[in-house]
Amino acid sequence: MNPTLESPPSAKPAHTCPVWIGHLLANPLRRLLENPRHLVLPLVKAGHRVLELGPALGFFTLPVAEAVGEQGKVVCVEVQEGMLRGLRKRLDKRGLLARTELRRCTHEDLGLAELVETCDLVLALHVVHETISPGQTMADLARCVKPGGLLLLVEPPGHCSPAAFRAAIAGAEGAGLVRTPHPCAEGRRNLVLLQRPRGATS
Repeated sequence: MNPTLESPPSAKPAHTCPVWIGHLLANPLRRLLENPRHLVLPLVKAGHRVLELGPALGFFTLPVAEAVGEQGKVVCVEVQEGMLRGLRKRLDKRGLLARTELRRCTHEDLGLAELVETCDLVLALHVVHETISPGQTMADLARCVKPGGLLLLVEPPGHCSPAAFRAAIAGAEGAGLVRTPHPCAEGRRNLVLLQRPRGATS
């Protein structure tokens, strides 16, 4: 059993991605513009514990779940029950459900307290701009990164203002993370890879 954790509904920010768009975002043709093999998989190793905020229908989740292997785990935190239902079906079809943990959160509380400093990689891909406070969201995510671990922030330039992107980075840096080069996508607009230094704590 891998139950979805239920949470009460909350007020939504203005730009929450509707469930129907999740099907468009999961289209394999998206790999022509944004390939997980270049953007995310170079950061993933077998046995890793990965936290993904706002996975939608799993465009990145599925390849990451394959990469972490049977000993790894992908924790998916999503505010929309419809997205989680669709993601569960897609993971189950690929035989990857046992490698994932699906959690329903609210906009006000991501429910990450027990994940502090437990994650090798945290993914915040095209989602932080939809949260109530990008800076606070990134601070909360950053605290989940273990020493030596990474946090990948990618935001869509057309939907995320420069001020919101700067606030997101500042939130992660305020929680102790420092910038580090991405092995394959360094220089891409609105992409930042951050790391918790070894020996440092949140």
